[in-house]
Amino acid sequence: MEARGFVENSDPMASTYIPPAACDIQFRRTGIVNPNGSVAGELRIREQKWPTMERGVDYTFVRKGTYTLLMCTKISGRPVNCLCFSDSPAISSHLIHDAKNDDYKQITGCIAPGRGADRDGVHGSADAMLDIFAALGGFFMWKKVAIFVENNIRGDETKDEWIRRREAEARQRLAG
Repeated sequence: MEARGFVENSDPMASTYIPPAACDIQFRRTGIVNPNGSVAGELRIREQKWPTMERGVDYTFVRKGTYTLLMCTKISGRPVNCLCFSDSPAISSHLIHDAKNDDYKQITGCIAPGRGADRDGVHGSADAMLDIFAALGGFFMWKKVAIFVENNIRGDETKDEWIRRREAEARQRLAG
């Protein structure tokens, strides 16, 4: 049954908001917090999907909304290919990239996909990132793609509210 943009199904991961047509990627959290504190989710590109993990509720996270991602190479830590949230410099440190050794502690504020997942997080993260770039037509530095983030880890702050807050915090740090 479909109503107001939602598709109902007995599988909780199948009940999902249909993203805007212009979005290349859809991302949602499952509502499950793993025993280690990482937050489970799912990333979809057309019919393909990958389980994801984020560092956890005590770390900054991307808010619900539609964003532009840039394909780029991470400049801090390991230089790996990633997808960078690029709507504002205040959120550009939020990335989608593989988790080194599938360790959730390697993704502070970021989202890591996997080819599989269990209660400890994702597995096959580096291979999953290769799959994602292939599903997007290949990795091309600075190529733009759109992502729809369906829900927050907690709270109702929107993309625009979050960006305004982050920009204000950055201005305060510079002024003070």
